[in-house]
Amino acid sequence: MKIIISFSIFIILSSCSSKDQKFCDCLKAGDELNQYSSKLFNKVITPKLHKEMMELKAKKKSACKNYQTMNGKKMMELKGECK
Repeated sequence: MKIIISFSIFIILSSCSSKDQKFCDCLKAGDELNQYSSKLFNKVITPKLHKEMMELKAKKKSACKNYQTMNGKKMMELKGECK
């Protein structure tokens, strides 16, 4: 009986989570791109570095495609849930 109650509580709590994992992935991809690009400010850009930057940009674009037109208020709400 305790197992059924515990399982029921787990299901209820997990269904209440409104975290949008795809949005969190978008934020992570943006952070990765920002960190990488900040490292390149004082470097000579080689073809390899350029390729890596383009790959990160493509990753971010793909991860964030569904959030391009989202309003700022909603975006801040989702961002707060990713932490």
